[in-house]
Amino acid sequence: MSTAAPESPALSAAELHAAATVVDGSTVIELSEAHLDRIRRGGVTAVNHTVTRPYAGTVEALREVNRCRRWIDAHADRVLLATTVADIQRAKAEGREAVILGPQDTEMIGIDLDLLGTFHDLGVRILQLTYQRQNLLGAGCGEKVDPGLTEKGRTFVEAMNELGILVDVSHCGQRTGLDAMEVSATPVVVTHSFCDAISPHIRAKNDDFLRVLGQQGGVMGITTLSGFLYYPEDRGKRPDLKRFVEHLSRVVEVAGIDHVAIATDYDETLTEALKGPDWGKLLGNWKWDERRAIGMDDAGDFPNFTEALLAGGFSPEDITKILGGNWLRVFGQAWK
Repeated sequence: MSTAAPESPALSAAELHAAATVVDGSTVIELSEAHLDRIRRGGVTAVNHTVTRPYAGTVEALREVNRCRRWIDAHADRVLLATTVADIQRAKAEGREAVILGPQDTEMIGIDLDLLGTFHDLGVRILQLTYQRQNLLGAGCGEKVDPGLTEKGRTFVEAMNELGILVDVSHCGQRTGLDAMEVSATPVVVTHSFCDAISPHIRAKNDDFLRVLGQQGGVMGITTLSGFLYYPEDRGKRPDLKRFVEHLSRVVEVAGIDHVAIATDYDETLTEALKGPDWGKLLGNWKWDERRAIGMDDAGDFPNFTEALLAGGFSPEDITKILGGNWLRVFGQAWK
């Protein structure tokens, strides 16, 4: 008489989180020991780091990339530069952090494809086409009119494909983002955004966009900034990770489980004293200590994502995809 094999015991949230390769799809890291401590505490393996300031000129951007590279070199026992998926896998195995260089703008490059190659040589593997405003490639989401990718923009995307740089359209206008998906031979990503159907905003992506993103094979990372996950019916209510799961679930419903991930969109270098005049315009008039969703104050709180996803009914397999597996897939498809 045969007997059924015993079921494997379910992993706890802590065990599931520890086993996963956890990726933050968009952040600005502080080049410091404190950052490394937060990353280790949160069990994060890889981060997409906004290595250059948006609208930076070429020389300034090169200096910022160099500064980050030198910091990585100086902390080689805890950090490595990620230019391949194998680098991220190695970082996981060795307990180090893999830093992906991902500028959120192309204005330091313009349309100079030689410069694009130079930034690739320096380690850039994710590149956002526009940041809020119109540039030589296309329109940002802050423009009232979005005519889509320019002809130079189309050539630029094709060159990114050839080099092996992942195309990011987070801050692009909708038409520009859709055009990029039409032109790109590899999946396009929205490294950090949220759902317009739940929290309407110029930075959010609507369902029509998400459907195309899923069909094209891309991924959208869901942010956990309070001003983006807001409740339209109660704008003064600070969102929590349950609200994050609602946005994530909407992407799953529209595009599928393989097309959503995590991206905190946290700037670790921003201090309350440095808040600029656009703070309220972009993120809402939140108190400084409430600017991030409840349960995710910094990278050290990343295990709370896993607990929230389990509470939201996601399976361990799907949670592993959301924590980092979906990012790894598109990285592998785009990078060479």
